[in-house]
Amino acid sequence: MSSASVSFYIPDHIHFVKPSPWTIPFAAGGISGMCAALVGQPFDTIKVRMQTGFKIAGRAPGGAVDCLKMTVKHEGANALFKGLWPQLGSQFLATALLFGIQDRFLTSFARTTRRSRGDLDLISAAGFCAGGVLAVITCPMELIKVGIQSAGNEVATASSRGAARGAPGSVAASSYELAAGLARKVGLRGLYTGVGLTSLRCAVGNAAFFGCFEVCTRADRGVVGGADGGAGGHRSTAKNAFFGAIAGTAYWLVCYPIDLVKSQRQSKVVRQGEAAAKAPAPGAGRVQTPLRVVARAKGSAALAKGLVGMYRGLGVTLVR
Repeated sequence: MSSASVSFYIPDHIHFVKPSPWTIPFAAGGISGMCAALVGQPFDTIKVRMQTGFKIAGRAPGGAVDCLKMTVKHEGANALFKGLWPQLGSQFLATALLFGIQDRFLTSFARTTRRSRGDLDLISAAGFCAGGVLAVITCPMELIKVGIQSAGNEVATASSRGAARGAPGSVAASSYELAAGLARKVGLRGLYTGVGLTSLRCAVGNAAFFGCFEVCTRADRGVVGGADGGAGGHRSTAKNAFFGAIAGTAYWLVCYPIDLVKSQRQSKVVRQGEAAAKAPAPGAGRVQTPLRVVARAKGSAALAKGLVGMYRGLGVTLVR
């Protein structure tokens, strides 16, 4: 029994365009970022609500598990995916561009300083710069995401009293309505509230991420110190995932207090509108309460309370 073969004729005038070196990594990075956002969105929603002092039925949750139960009970499981669309856009751009931009910075630093691309400080410095640049692109999307995620019964009550739909202090039906409402009330400038904190968080976090990942890969190759630019053989997918998890933990450990203040600041702008956007400083008012407790700590008990507050919601973030 012979098998039939099928052939296709392609005319000579048809030419296939070879993709640029950026095309495949950009698409792969963007798709992986969107998948990570989709899987991790429920955890991110709980994190933001823990950070912003979210209350439902007049009560603040006692922890991440309690916040999860309250959210599902009063708003339904779909509430865990609030802010998904801006998160998908943010993660697509951030993940698609991050590694390419970091590589460009690393190449530039190595050429300028005439040092090896494998120097650990150059790798971390390139990650720092790449993270800071990307935050300028992703900040508006993060603002919308935080605003939608931190909208609970308190905001719903304001809406029932006649607040304009999509305006700060009301419940927006979509990410677009919230963005349009903020743009009308506080201008496009308001959509970049917290951009400095976002840049600082991404810069510090990515410096730790790339540096920690490089240390893990060197340890796996048996390189104790110094520059090492070699591939060291093929690593399994499991090892890459494990090293990435360690690097991701390092990312959040060093920058989580910055993210907490950023989320509080952005949530406050969404709730209060123009008055909050015109606050004299990003840390004004209640948005830096945990940090202020640490700075003004009187005794070990106050200091411990402030330090715990700075990392409120960290556990669910690391799980994500």
